[in-house]
Amino acid sequence: MERFAGRLEKQTEFDESLALEYNRLKRALAASFQEMALETVPRDQYPLNEVKSAVISQMRSLFAGRADSHLLVIRRYTTPHPDLYALLAAKVNEPVPAWRLRLLSGDKTHTERRTRELRDLGLEIEVLGEDDEPTYRLVSLQPDLIYGAAYQLRENVIKSRTLSAFEKELLRRLAEETAELPPRRSANDGD
Repeated sequence: MERFAGRLEKQTEFDESLALEYNRLKRALAASFQEMALETVPRDQYPLNEVKSAVISQMRSLFAGRADSHLLVIRRYTTPHPDLYALLAAKVNEPVPAWRLRLLSGDKTHTERRTRELRDLGLEIEVLGEDDEPTYRLVSLQPDLIYGAAYQLRENVIKSRTLSAFEKELLRRLAEETAELPPRRSANDGD
């Protein structure tokens, strides 16, 4: 690190080898901090799988007999969702700095997307503070199961390759009438 700092101090113009070294060091530091941060995440105390199971149960309760069982599942939410949830849940109703979540998710964009996806399970997560350094706050450990169930059904319906356009429209409406869902982001919205 000192060698890098010394080279950087002497540099007066762009040096590609120095830039490559910077990127290597940045990745190594990020990986080390992520490893340290993961050691403090109480994933066993706040398992995201319990939230997912509750949402699936609600999906079955609301939509069994009206939607095929293959649509009453939750896909995704593997990494880093459980870690982000556990960290937020451990600090329920307290602001968690975005930089702390970024240690788990990698960067600002992934932090924003993964927390937005946690909201899609019915978890109320607020973003507070300034845009340059926001904080995130999980309002309650109790998700809005009806919202989560309807949202997940709508996503599964839209992504289904086996439903006709007519079936998709009927089931999409069913989901949207069950809970007040936000308009769906299009594929062109970057996610």
